[in-house]
Amino acid sequence: MKVETTQSPAEDLMDPSSAVWSDLTSETVSLSPVPLEAQPNEYIRVSRAAKPYGATGEAVASAVKNGEQLFVRLEWQDDASPNTEFADAAAILTGKGDEIQTLGSEDAPVGFWYWASDREQSLSLISRGPGVVRNNADVVTSASASLDGGRWAVVLAGPSSEVTDNQIGVAIWNGSNDERAGLAAVSGWLPLDTE
Repeated sequence: MKVETTQSPAEDLMDPSSAVWSDLTSETVSLSPVPLEAQPNEYIRVSRAAKPYGATGEAVASAVKNGEQLFVRLEWQDDASPNTEFADAAAILTGKGDEIQTLGSEDAPVGFWYWASDREQSLSLISRGPGVVRNNADVVTSASASLDGGRWAVVLAGPSSEVTDNQIGVAIWNGSNDERAGLAAVSGWLPLDTE
């Protein structure tokens, strides 16, 4: 994924509808469900065996760097069904290792810059597997979002120093499908092409 450098102010970059984003290169990112066998307990594995999850098959991503901050804009088609108990959500994943498909592991944790439609603030989290997360107060992130014509556009930002091995991942949760914790659609690692 191409990452351009800009002098545009952060407030413009945090606006998902800003014209700044229309001038940047975007990439379609394929997503697939976190494997059912990786889910943390038998109840989830049995109850979700007949109810597919992680059905958001792709997102469009753009990235730009401004000083020490990395801004990533994600856009995807929302499910037309209304959310009930769970919110739509998205995250930028940071880290390394093959465990991205299981949202990390005990030995290879994955960082999350996490946004949810029912929260005012983004969260910085560390994931050690599906549903095994804790807050990461050492990393400050921000997010903003808009829903237009049934499509979410979300900007997530955080310190570029947290992006190890020059790669990021993407995860999306569809709240109307009761997706939360490890019930997500996730990408593989996306190499960043920085200028």
